[in-house]
Amino acid sequence: MTESPKDTDHMTDDIRTGKDDRHARDVHDKQIIPKEEKWKDFSYGEGILSAVFALALLFTVLITSFEAVCYWTPGLYDREFRKYNVPFLLEYWKGDRMDYDGINTVIDETMLYLRGERENLIVEVPVNGKLQGFYREDEISHMTDVREVFLAAMRMRSAAILLLILTAGYLIQKKGREALAILGCGYLRTCLVILGTAAAFGALCASDFTKYFTVFHEIFFSQGNWEFDPHVSRMICIMPEEFFSDIALRILITFLCSAGVLGIPAIIIKKNGKGCK
Repeated sequence: MTESPKDTDHMTDDIRTGKDDRHARDVHDKQIIPKEEKWKDFSYGEGILSAVFALALLFTVLITSFEAVCYWTPGLYDREFRKYNVPFLLEYWKGDRMDYDGINTVIDETMLYLRGERENLIVEVPVNGKLQGFYREDEISHMTDVREVFLAAMRMRSAAILLLILTAGYLIQKKGREALAILGCGYLRTCLVILGTAAAFGALCASDFTKYFTVFHEIFFSQGNWEFDPHVSRMICIMPEEFFSDIALRILITFLCSAGVLGIPAIIIKKNGKGCK
């Protein structure tokens, strides 16, 4: 039994229609949104908020890195004092004899003062075999200014943490689960810029630490009470410039590593196609 041309045409149309329907379903099921359109619903406002979140987070990490190095690193100052043999420097420049225990007592009490946990800098330690105050009046004046910078940085970190909470809360309320992708995207973009800038700035400072150490003091202590003669200042003898250079390098490395670790979740989100393009 043979099929008529009409029947054959009808069957061909049915087959073609079936293929077209299956193709349409396949396209619908496997539809891929182009990368350039993937986050087209992310407004500029949300992008700005994510950048603000990232900057606040990075500032928090920076101040916490400073605190971690200066307050949470066991034996840091004793190692630095021994590295630069500060009792020798103290006797060479000033003619005073102190042991490491006395010098460590001075730095411990000083760090408590800078964080607001001690009212004054009247620190009495054995010098030349006699108990006496370590700091001169001009040194105390400078350290009082340093304390103000310390405490201001801590207050600014608290404000940054509050800003983090408010920004994240707003985006979560508005975008739900998508907020994670928005914040991760903003952090990743901002982090690349900030970390690159920080690394470049660190390299610049390392090329001439004395110059940029001076610039730092001229900016934050413009009153000019930060220059001391090692012949008369015990403080400058136990904390030479190399001491500050080592501390600054530790803070920079801690900041870069911490910020980089926090960027890992954002990288994972992006790699899985859940983040920004």
